[in-house]
This record gives sequence, structure tokens and C-alpha cells, in this order.
Amino acid sequence: MGEDKELLRQTERFFKEKVESFGATFQGVGWNSTEAQRIRYDQLTKLFSQEGERAFSVCDYGCGYGYYLQYLRERGYRCSYTGMDLSESMIACANETYGGREDAVFVQGTKLEQTYDYIVESGIFNVRQSVEADVWTDYMMEIIETFHMHSKKGFAFNCLTGYSDAEHMREDLYYADPLFWFDYAKRHFSQNVALLHDYGLYDFTIIVRK
Repeated sequence: MGEDKELLRQTERFFKEKVESFGATFQGVGWNSTEAQRIRYDQLTKLFSQEGERAFSVCDYGCGYGYYLQYLRERGYRCSYTGMDLSESMIACANETYGGREDAVFVQGTKLEQTYDYIVESGIFNVRQSVEADVWTDYMMEIIETFHMHSKKGFAFNCLTGYSDAEHMREDLYYADPLFWFDYAKRHFSQNVALLHDYGLYDFTIIVRK
């Protein structure tokens, strides 16, 4: 329990400093560019691309300042959106930037209380700081299990890849084995799992459809 609390404190502090320094920008959530941010969204959104004009619900877990909501609206998805984030500062920024929109709400916290058609996550598994890699892996497993429990149709998440160039890898980041997570999702959640690792960034996306 103590490890979990320290893990969350470190994560919250990291993103609090980012958003208070850079605001509602890609730097505010620790990305290198808006383009890279949107490329990752392109992959995650493949989870429910078949929905077309049908209405559905989606939870953006680790929503940051809520930019994924703008992305979804630009593409015409008729979804009710819930953005959830550990950081109170992030949620304040999200409400300031996108609050008051119809069919959208932002929630501060980590515990999923409701069930959604889909759950997506972008970036929260990358920054482990001083947390040991095996502890971080267990943390990921717990969160992904809650995604499974609280999604009706499926979920998707991304992570930095262990296939990154060694000379550019940082000690404070978590580089996951995409084959391990594909196998884990396949064995624990669904037979309908996709591993996307072909979009030009040093990370991968796992899509689980039920």
C-alpha cells in the first residue's frame, strides 16, 4: 500500500509541474509535439472506429487537459465523454479549456466508478521516475484489469516500447515489452486483441475488443 501511495504521489507531482509550467499544450502532458499526440490518438481511436455515427460512451483515463475530447469532436464522434485524471491541476486545466461542453465531464481521481462502452489511455504508463520496473508492471496490470471490468465493448492503451534505441532510453521512463502485453491481454481479456507498432513513434498500442 505504501508503494502504491508513493507511486501515485510521484506521478501526480510530475504532471502537476508539467501542466502548471506549460498549460493546455503538448508539453503540459509530457509529449514532444501535438503531431505525436494526435498520432497516438489515431491508434487508440481504432478501438471504436466501427461505431461510425452511433452514440457510445468513452472514458479517457489519464485525460490530462482534455485534448482528446477536441480530437473526437473534430472527427464527429457522437460519444459521451468522461475525462479522468489523478492530477487536480490537470482537471482544473481541462475544465478551464473544455468545461461546459455538452456530453462531456471531467473527474479528478483514479478509481473508476461507472462502466463505459470504451476506455482509452494515452501516456500514463510511461513516466515511472524512481519506481522499480517490476512494481510499475504490477501497477499497470491493476489498472488494465479495471479497464476490463469497467468497459462493455473494449479498451486500449499505449506504452513506450522496449524496442527503443538504447542510446535514447531514459532511466526514469518505463519501456514495456509489446509482446508481453499482447500475450497478457490475449490470455486474460479477449481473443480479439491487436498490437499496433507501425506508426513511427517509439511506443505501441494495444487494442482489446470484447
